[in-house]
Amino acid sequence: MTLDLSATSRPEDLVPEDLIPASTAASLVHVDAKTIKNWIKAGDLRGWLVNGRHYRVRRSEVLSLVQPVAAVSGDR
Repeated sequence: MTLDLSATSRPEDLVPEDLIPASTAASLVHVDAKTIKNWIKAGDLRGWLVNGRHYRVRRSEVLSLVQPVAAVSGDR
């Protein structure tokens, strides 16, 4: 098996330095680890599979999922 490292690949895309386990990512955004895995499988979150069974995601990408919401009238 060979790994194609095309000219369009950047080193930071191949081995991100801020990888965290799915369980840690889940706790950061208050969801279940299975939700993180589902987001990866759906393409909503970029992730890496380590040793064929351990999901990792970039901490910065998980935190970018957290967005402020506009207040709904009546909420205070």
